[in-house]
Amino acid sequence: MVRFVPDEGLWLKGNLHAHSTLSDGNLTPDRVIAAYEERGYDFFALTDHDYYARYAPREKMILIPGFELAGYMGSKRVHLNVFEKGPVSRFAQGQRFSIQDEEETRAFIEEYQDEYLFMLNHPDWSLLEYRDIEAYDQFFALEVMNWGTEYYDGIGEGSYFWETGLRYGRRWGAIATDDNHNGYTDEPGWPFGNTGNDSFGAWIMVKAKVRTRQAIIAALEAGHYYASMGPEIHSFTVEDGWAEVHCSPVSRIIFSGENRNLRRRLGENLTHFRAPLRGNKEHVKVRIIDEKGKTAYSNPIYLKDV
Repeated sequence: MVRFVPDEGLWLKGNLHAHSTLSDGNLTPDRVIAAYEERGYDFFALTDHDYYARYAPREKMILIPGFELAGYMGSKRVHLNVFEKGPVSRFAQGQRFSIQDEEETRAFIEEYQDEYLFMLNHPDWSLLEYRDIEAYDQFFALEVMNWGTEYYDGIGEGSYFWETGLRYGRRWGAIATDDNHNGYTDEPGWPFGNTGNDSFGAWIMVKAKVRTRQAIIAALEAGHYYASMGPEIHSFTVEDGWAEVHCSPVSRIIFSGENRNLRRRLGENLTHFRAPLRGNKEHVKVRIIDEKGKTAYSNPIYLKDV
């Protein structure tokens, strides 16, 4: 039996994309961080645009140093989240970045790829096609759901781009984030009780060995997590040509692979599905969708590793 995450460990909830007044957000860093801590998040990365900073440790939430780097791939402007893997930073507190072209983008990635994780942000919002980024293999994941751009403009769901990369052999993980800026400051209930609130809409659940930053980073590198807007994936396994999932109550469960080799179950309050694989040769993954249309995405189980 192969499991999509290890049995042992802790499920930890986190957001890896957020902004403050240090770039184009509307809340101070401390207020943004405190809001996620108050809502029970286990880890958080404040990723202001082209600005590196570390923040004071929190009592109940682990902070992952990171920032959103603007660069170029081909003719396209791209945004990459950069996360610090180790305890020592190569960057100075308050350091700003200004990448001018693709040559500088490539040089930055190549210089720091061993010490930092790189994530491709909101591919649909960035108008990316696979050919724009196919020369780069340093991304550990991409945003399959960017809640801010999805909620506001309907262009934050990046699963088609993710699927394309998987078909080309990329082993990208699927990340869901808020990318919150906390705009619409004149609305009643701002910043978190207003209609335009773009916080707390999408996150990842990481299966970490222990509750430390190092363990979370290790789980991210290993792909031991899933992306969600609400539904929970309790277990997902493959054994003897069958896929099986246990989850919170949903209305749709879909197994998929590298082609249209789909298996599905439809109904009300579904919490389990087991089905034979349908010609999958490369991978199988599961997507679950609740009655409100909220989705969770597993990372693939790669069948050649089984």
